[in-house]
Amino acid sequence: MDFRKGRWVTSGDTLSKLKMPYGTYLIRSRHASQWYARIIIPHDVREHFRQRREIRKTLNTSCKKTAKRRVLAVWLAYQDVFDALRKGQPVTTVFPADWGALADLTTAIESPESLSLHPSNRHPRDSVVFSRIEPIRVSCPRTREVLTVNLVTINPVTGEITVADATDADIRLVKELVPSVWRERAALTSPPALPEASTSLSPRLSELWGAFEEESLANVKDKTRQTIRQALAVFIDIVGDVPASQLDKKLTRSFAKELARYPAQRTKGKWGAMSLEEIRRHDPKIISHKTQSNIFNNLHNFAGWMVEAEILSSNPFTRRRVQKAQQPPSRKTWCDAELKLWFSSESYLQYRDSSTERWKYWLPLLAIYSGARLEELAALAPTDVSEYKGIYFFEIHGRDGRSVKTLSSWRYVPLHPHLIERGLLDYVSGRKGKERLFELNPYRGEYGKRASKAFTNMRKSLGLKPTFHGYRHTVAEALRLKDVSTEHIAWLLGHAGVTITDHYGSDADKRKRLPILSEVVNMLDWSDVV
Repeated sequence: MDFRKGRWVTSGDTLSKLKMPYGTYLIRSRHASQWYARIIIPHDVREHFRQRREIRKTLNTSCKKTAKRRVLAVWLAYQDVFDALRKGQPVTTVFPADWGALADLTTAIESPESLSLHPSNRHPRDSVVFSRIEPIRVSCPRTREVLTVNLVTINPVTGEITVADATDADIRLVKELVPSVWRERAALTSPPALPEASTSLSPRLSELWGAFEEESLANVKDKTRQTIRQALAVFIDIVGDVPASQLDKKLTRSFAKELARYPAQRTKGKWGAMSLEEIRRHDPKIISHKTQSNIFNNLHNFAGWMVEAEILSSNPFTRRRVQKAQQPPSRKTWCDAELKLWFSSESYLQYRDSSTERWKYWLPLLAIYSGARLEELAALAPTDVSEYKGIYFFEIHGRDGRSVKTLSSWRYVPLHPHLIERGLLDYVSGRKGKERLFELNPYRGEYGKRASKAFTNMRKSLGLKPTFHGYRHTVAEALRLKDVSTEHIAWLLGHAGVTITDHYGSDADKRKRLPILSEVVNMLDWSDVV
């Protein structure tokens, strides 16, 4: 299972991915009083279940939150059963610690006949027979007659009863009597000591990912989901895909020490085929302190979900905050000299009339005259540019598969007259009928990803440090120096309001803000540098 590269790879009979869509695996009874686990039986083992398609097990609760926790344990237990049946091995006994939904999962044993055969001469299925009670003697409640049934086989998964060479009357009687006898014997017979029982019953971290993603990451961006998945991949790469029960402070402290010397670009190029020890022999570049902190924080979120799901009692990734020495912040705002160098350079101007990479010319201009984010601009469509009461503007929204950072990011941004003078409207007109305003192919759903990399290379070639996002800081500071109100700057940049009052009226027609915002945008004067 290669978790580092953000994908799941099937290995042997191991499940390729644990996906727990509760709408499928969690159902309610007819009277909506109890929750049930609905387990789909894989095609390759249905012969052991008389070709049944599914199994339903009561979770003994009417609380959905509790049912969500229990259904995961049931699902994992049955996967162990399915794997054992595939491999011709005894069915693993499951001993739940606090509830009895799996009480009829008993250990499959080998028949005496199969024990005498050499393993190489046995068919895999010959070694698997279900648990037996032999014989059964019980007093019939109606007649008080002592009855004996010589051989009863009970399917440990479905609970189905099979009586050897029995009449229909025998089968009806056994079905009536066996459950009580089975419970009595189960109470008298303690399970064998299993040194690793708690570990084997605890799902591994990779197995829990599907449920975590379903519950906690359903509404987050793909980029965020990928980042958290990569953090887990790093943990598994260093520590291993350990059962959740082994997560403790000692293990996470050990992980933190190893993380401090974790190589950058771990899965890329030649490093991807090497082990960590092999990579370290080449003295690679180490991931930054910020990346280490982000990985640890993402794992803290994952473990926090496990605490909520009662898989863990506490979060082992919780760290005591250490007061750091105050450091001057790194500069993000562009100065006039840097803007002039950028916008007058041949590296930038050569794309003004480019047939395929015109975005390298227009995106920086749009950013410095609007303060919009790179992804917001890169994903624009020709239809997003429009006119309202004589004011040309572009709309930033989350429709047609796009995503915005917050609800406040949905907004209308006036076009600065300088952009119109440079021919932006003509360019937009020439792109009518196209899906996007700029010819940028999305990377993992983001249109600004490749643009960001291209602009980074251009900046480095010019020796400039501020990033593309620095245009946003530059616009905000320029407007503050013009004494523009913080509220109007927030409208332009798409920032959420600070007070309760700021949120009132946020659902009104934001186009009515355009006259005010047009005055704000026109205050941006870069004529000396652009």
